[in-house]
Amino acid sequence: MIELTLLGLHDLRSSDGRDLGSLSAQPKRFALLAYLAVAGGGLHRRDSLAAMFWPDMDQFAARRALRNTLYHLREALGDGVIVTRGDDAVSIDAASLTCDVTKLNDAVEAARYEEAVAYHRGELLAGIHVSHAGEAFEDWLSRERLRVTALVLRAVQAMVEREERAGNQSAAAHWAQRACALAPDDEGWLRRGMSLLHASSDTGDALRLYETYARRLATEFAATPSAETEALTARIRSGNQTATARKAPVSLTPSPASPSRSDVPVDAILKEGHRQPPGASTPDRLRRATIGMTALGALALLGLLATRAMETRHASAIPARARVLVTVFDNRTGDSALTSLGRMAQDWLAQGLTRTRLVDVVDPRVVYVQGQAVMGAVVDPVTLAHRTGAAMVVSGSYYSTGDTLFVQAAVTDVRTGRVVRVVGPVLSSVRAPVAALDELRSRVMSALATTVDPHATQSLDGGDDIPRFNAYQAYVEGWDAFWHGDVRSSERLFVQAAHRDTGFTLAALAAAVAASNINDCPLVDSLTRVLDARSQALTRVDHLSLRIADAHCHGRNDETLRLTLERADLEPGNASDQMSAAGAALWANRPQRALDALGRVDPAIDLAWSTDTTHSAYWGGVTEALHLLGRHQEELATTDRMPPGSPLTRIWFRGSALAALSRPTAALALLDSAFALPVETASDIGLAPFTNGRPQFTVTGGWVANWISRELAVHGDTIAARQAAMRGVAWYRSRPAPERATYEERFVAACSLEMLGEYPEAEHMVQQLVAEDSTNVDFRGELAALAAERGDIGLADSLDRWLAVQPVARVSWTASIYRARVAAILGRPDSAVARARDAFDEGMWPRWLHEEPALVGLRGRPDFIALSAPRD
Repeated sequence: MIELTLLGLHDLRSSDGRDLGSLSAQPKRFALLAYLAVAGGGLHRRDSLAAMFWPDMDQFAARRALRNTLYHLREALGDGVIVTRGDDAVSIDAASLTCDVTKLNDAVEAARYEEAVAYHRGELLAGIHVSHAGEAFEDWLSRERLRVTALVLRAVQAMVEREERAGNQSAAAHWAQRACALAPDDEGWLRRGMSLLHASSDTGDALRLYETYARRLATEFAATPSAETEALTARIRSGNQTATARKAPVSLTPSPASPSRSDVPVDAILKEGHRQPPGASTPDRLRRATIGMTALGALALLGLLATRAMETRHASAIPARARVLVTVFDNRTGDSALTSLGRMAQDWLAQGLTRTRLVDVVDPRVVYVQGQAVMGAVVDPVTLAHRTGAAMVVSGSYYSTGDTLFVQAAVTDVRTGRVVRVVGPVLSSVRAPVAALDELRSRVMSALATTVDPHATQSLDGGDDIPRFNAYQAYVEGWDAFWHGDVRSSERLFVQAAHRDTGFTLAALAAAVAASNINDCPLVDSLTRVLDARSQALTRVDHLSLRIADAHCHGRNDETLRLTLERADLEPGNASDQMSAAGAALWANRPQRALDALGRVDPAIDLAWSTDTTHSAYWGGVTEALHLLGRHQEELATTDRMPPGSPLTRIWFRGSALAALSRPTAALALLDSAFALPVETASDIGLAPFTNGRPQFTVTGGWVANWISRELAVHGDTIAARQAAMRGVAWYRSRPAPERATYEERFVAACSLEMLGEYPEAEHMVQQLVAEDSTNVDFRGELAALAAERGDIGLADSLDRWLAVQPVARVSWTASIYRARVAAILGRPDSAVARARDAFDEGMWPRWLHEEPALVGLRGRPDFIALSAPRD
């Protein structure tokens, strides 16, 4: 079945989902197809079609043009879609092609009213221009547009009456306002919407609906509302309870569309963006920076997250500490350039609701990750709310009429499934689409305040300007990249957003956080100076997030921990902050503190946003903390609780515990099962301590073999360690040539060869790597260790001097830990401990001291024990 979309969007897809959109680039062909499809299989005479679409041609030429157009339609659609009856009649096979107009009609006739309204995403054939078509086509199109709008109004009226009968005034008001947008000149609908809003205790929105209508009449037609409308408005202003919902006469025939108020192209305006006028009032932005861990803690991920608010006030209908889920708003404009506005609305509302401190807000990442079913279908918001424990859902949509954009939101009680409050529509120009979000946020926050506490009367707003559209667009795309692990792209997008709107402080903060993740310390330093100059624009939490990014980038682990704990104290119920604190605790060599923080996190619920459904960062943090504390039996038991999905990562965690428990036979048997498993790329982890901005190492059988080999060696079983390394080398040699040629696999193989004592072969491989990438600190550091193993003191010392002059800003703590390895291998324990201390001062990952076989000989020294022992 071919699907044709004509309302708002212009789309044509085959039964297998293939885009046939090239037809929409041919307006006359697309218009003819639309005309035939809307008729739903009715027959049309060729002479009538030729006269309608080619009125300027003689009959012979017009029929030839029609014949040519039908030929191209058959070429695009396939056989059987265009049906002919004899030589004179043409139709569409309704069993082969369907369109949204006929579906809308069928849904209304079957009383599936919500479905019918959902099909109406905009005007029929919006924006299409069919050159040289006759008046017959234009008349048909005008009539059909009126008929479609009347159908939608019929569905809306039925839903208004249904909700009124059920006593749900808020839901009835929601649909009445939709009717006002569809029939903007119909005062019957205006009065009904005002009355329903007033009856649902939303007097402010009732008056705003009137003011919007009155302002439009004055501006466009130099007219005023009717006496009946003015009288209703006066009653509402006076608080007269008789101004309640009543069935005002409603016309099902839509009024003619109002003339456009601007001839400026939408695309040109969107390119320039929009800035809220001075004095506009919005709540402070509250995004949070968080440190997340990789499975080994080798990379700390810092991310600004929308967080949950604190205590809520009690309400009889909604439980205390109610959780709210804000959905991505639905784009019903038919303009794909406005798609990002739905995500912006979700982001802007989530920030503002967090600031109210009245409700918890479901992490926005949950909406992005869980909001899509396996096949890409959108998950119902109430279903998603049940999954995340939300008591209320804030959803919405935006649509347009002419040059006017309408944005509307609804608050749904998840328990009953009923709409309890409606906000909007809020109006702005399609040329400045984000302008509506500012007012919408304030009104949604106020509506939720009175929902949570019926006695609340305050209007909640703040003082930030909403960003420009194109800046905000880059910002939300940056978070999408960040959450999917593409930190470098996210940094670029955040910087782009900050450049497009120099007042967008939050974009600059996000750029600093992303830069810290990839060790781009110069950018972190630059942005820190910029943001320090705007300190008044930062909340306390934002300020802490910036300080965390700076401290982490420069290896100040104790300071990073102190700052993350201070931030977590401000948000005691925030699971993301607990993950941050755990990551910082591991970097500061305080594993018990990390366990305490992770004990407050339920990965199945609190990390449901993650694209890594195995939550390897969480389980890696738990097992690493237990490993550092020497609680290896608990570490092994923890691996049994890990969800399936990353078997290689689980083997690595489990093998480390078995090696520490002196169970080499089990560890090697487990390792053997790893070599038949596919490569895993979900975990962003590495073998070497630093990759200088290069992609992190993926999890392979050879990678796991090397780590288990090292773990066996540091726990004293050198025979089993060699057996593990031998298996890793054999796996590498069996790999296809393209995989063996990669930097990553060659480096891992060289490390395994070193464990086997095959120093010449390992050194030859690393020398080739250095020749190809002479500035890579890992390659030179490994080469120095191999030279020391061979007793080539001159080469080892030469490479050590190269490592010594590498700037910490570029290589972090990596050069110092390689120098500690070289000193230990050469029998210089005092120097080895001094270099290890340097690495700690530069922000070293503490577990590295526990995983390095070359440093085992230092474990009896009091100074090394004091350096490496957990500091809890």
